[in-house]
Amino acid sequence: MDAITKVLAVEWGPYGIRVNGLVPGAIEGTEGFERLGDLDNLNNKQASNAAFEKGKVQSGSSSLEVMRGMCPVQRFGQVRDISNAALFLASSASSYVSGTALVVDGGSTLTCPNMVFGHPAFVKLYSQAKM
Repeated sequence: MDAITKVLAVEWGPYGIRVNGLVPGAIEGTEGFERLGDLDNLNNKQASNAAFEKGKVQSGSSSLEVMRGMCPVQRFGQVRDISNAALFLASSASSYVSGTALVVDGGSTLTCPNMVFGHPAFVKLYSQAKM
C-alpha cells in the first residue's frame, strides 16, 4: 500500500490529485478490534467475543490490557480518530501533503514489540498455506 500510494502520488500529482493513505491502529468498535480480544482464539470472532463477555479481556493480564498499556496515549483508538484523520487529508489544511501514509495508532507502532506475531495462535494461523 505504501508503494502504490507513492507511485500514484507521483503519477497524479501533476493533475492536482493528491494520494495519501491512512494506517489505523487498534480501533474500538470495529471488526478487527473484536478479533483482538483473545489471542488464543485469533481470527475466531465468536470465541473472541465470548472471552470478552466473560471478562477475560477486562482483566489486567489480558492481551488487550497489555496492548492498551503499551500505547503511548494509554487508550485504543475510536472511529472518530480515523474520521478526523480522513477529514484532515481531504481538507485544504493538507493541500501540500501527498504520497504519505498517516499512521493513526496513538504511537503504538513506536513502542509495541511484535509480541503478537510470536503468539502461537498467530504463527499457526499464518503458517498455513494460502491458496
